Amino acid sequence: MQSEKAMGIPTEMTRSRTRGKTKFIVGGLVIVVAIAYLIYTGIQSSAAYYLTVDELYARQSEMMGRQVRVSGLVDPTTINYDHQNLILKFEIMGENGQNLPIVFNGPQPDQMREGAEAIVEGKFDGSMFEAKTLLLKCPSRYDDTIEEVTVNSY
Repeated sequence: MQSEKAMGIPTEMTRSRTRGKTKFIVGGLVIVVAIAYLIYTGIQSSAAYYLTVDELYARQSEMMGRQVRVSGLVDPTTINYDHQNLILKFEIMGENGQNLPIVFNGPQPDQMREGAEAIVEGKFDGSMFEAKTLLLKCPSRYDDTIEEVTVNSY
């Protein structure tokens, strides 16, 4: 036994320690890679472009099917709400006169009226915007602050 150590031949005890360290290092790397992947996918799923109606139409081909956040003024003449199915359809207006049709599945916010600025988050299919989140900004009658209301559909 002494001659094996003197000759530099690893003993069984040394081999088991090396295997244990290797397993620990490989396990640690797997955990680090898994955490990095979860962080990356979490950031990608919550990331959304923030555009106006006009910018969305200008970049229509590259934005189709992507998670997008769009803002514009609510066109009060286009508001159509189905109370039974909780489907809200309306249009938001761009600065150049283009309107974006919106479909939102959820309750109609009380602030849905003329002068309200809507910020919708969802996906655009080329003709209709399917909103998952609807945020309305309404100018207050009493002061210069802006009231924000967020509605999420599940």
